[in-house]
Amino acid sequence: MLNFNAPPLKNTTAEPVWKVLIYDRFGQDIISPLLSVKELRDIGITLHLLLHSDRDPIPDVPAIYFVMPTEENIDRICQVNMYLINI
Repeated sequence: MLNFNAPPLKNTTAEPVWKVLIYDRFGQDIISPLLSVKELRDIGITLHLLLHSDRDPIPDVPAIYFVMPTEENIDRICQVNMYLINI
């Protein structure tokens, strides 16, 4: 998921695709014990944020959402994306 469904490349000098990881509390509870900040950086996650935190848009950077499919989370994603479209 964090590599856009592509297998991680070992022993490569290619730069990773920089991306933002956005998660809810459930996603945070899963990711935190599995991956350190260094490991996230190594696979190109430059910024990781909670879904319901306030944040500024980051144009031209892909975002990966790791959230439960709740109505509240979907509403938040739609709200943020509508804001970005209207900028």
